[in-house]
Amino acid sequence: MIKIHDNFFYPVFEYLYMFVMVIYMAQMTPETGRMVGGLSGNPIPLLLPIFLTAVLLVRNPISFRDARLWTLVGIMLCWSAAVCYKFHDFSPANLSYYVFLIYAILIAFVHIRVFGSDLFPLYEHIMVVLSAISLVLWSIAIMSPVESNPFRVFPETSFGNNVLYLFNWMDPLKGQVQGSFVRNAGCSWEPGRFAIMLIPAILINLSRKGITFWNNWKIIILLLALATTMSTTGYSIAFLVYVLFWTRKVNVKAVISFLFIVLPIAAFIFSLDFMGDKIMEKIDFEGLTRERLHNISYNAKMYGDEYLGSLDRFESAYFDWLNFRQEPLLGYGRNYDYSWFRQDISRNFALTGGFVKLFAQFGIFIALFLYAILFYSSYKISRASLYRQRIAIAVALLVSSISYPVFGIPVFTAFWFYGLFCYEEDELPDEDAEEEPEEDELYEITT
Repeated sequence: MIKIHDNFFYPVFEYLYMFVMVIYMAQMTPETGRMVGGLSGNPIPLLLPIFLTAVLLVRNPISFRDARLWTLVGIMLCWSAAVCYKFHDFSPANLSYYVFLIYAILIAFVHIRVFGSDLFPLYEHIMVVLSAISLVLWSIAIMSPVESNPFRVFPETSFGNNVLYLFNWMDPLKGQVQGSFVRNAGCSWEPGRFAIMLIPAILINLSRKGITFWNNWKIIILLLALATTMSTTGYSIAFLVYVLFWTRKVNVKAVISFLFIVLPIAAFIFSLDFMGDKIMEKIDFEGLTRERLHNISYNAKMYGDEYLGSLDRFESAYFDWLNFRQEPLLGYGRNYDYSWFRQDISRNFALTGGFVKLFAQFGIFIALFLYAILFYSSYKISRASLYRQRIAIAVALLVSSISYPVFGIPVFTAFWFYGLFCYEEDELPDEDAEEEPEEDELYEITT
């Protein structure tokens, strides 16, 4: 048994299973990206999580006789068939994109039914472990000379080197640096992606403990890891989440504390040099071109002719909006080849982000349906938490998806569909929830 917190212990296999799923969620390499990729390629990275899930179900049998599950699957199958018919492509390669969509839904169902509300403290604990590892290895990296950095002996990734899938060292020669500091990408392929993996863990800690650092070493580790990512997206979401928990009730005390504590902290964070530097980077075309060429070179070696560079989040959002305008009802589907951008603009660049992309891929009706599920899940997750903030998880994932795709990524998808598949007994009774937490518990911010 592994201790999660207080008197809460979890079986070793179930813990290690979710640990592996979080590593796949991070998508550091093409191998760990196989859970949302195509069927072609090395089968072992694809089959490993499937095998582990089968073992999980043997150890924790669940029933798949659930009307909500098969209603959702039916809706997605009908939409998938309509998109494939629209583009006249029922080839195995194209169908694989929709197989992975159903796969993501089924994996989310398994996670929710097996782990229930335990999914949240379990995820928090795993992210704390990965954050602690990243902080140690990141400290070694920044203290080592770049030319003789010990992490160079590990396999190459898009921006650095893969240290046993637990840490991705960012090579300064490939970008992902701020000033003289190398950014911390943790177990993910890029620092910003690691940052948005940290956000749900921070939110879970807030839901369980309230805003406090006293005797709360987990939040300290998570926030330190977030700080070392130097991610504007991560910083912004973390600030927004703290504001949501701080101002749960609008009263004189909340307004005063917001004006004299929260706003000065926000002003300090957003006045940091690197926050401005990152804005300036967006108009540094030479730097952007160099970074994209590194990305294309790496992907060319990994994928051959299917190499892709990535556009910036705002460029991507603009072009995905144009994709949506071209196909507003059904979208272009999950196969990027059928997007307007890919067909008419460029075949060598991918569009990042997820908020507008969901509309571009699924069309207006399915996208609105999926976002409705997200907000319902956010409400349900709050019902399973001690300190309730009904829209926090929805806001966090929505803002995260401005920069990175979230929907369809295992574990993220479990958060997304939690409200649809959770057991009602996972909710706390109204009398057990801290709707009026004590001031010393919720607002204590001393260390």
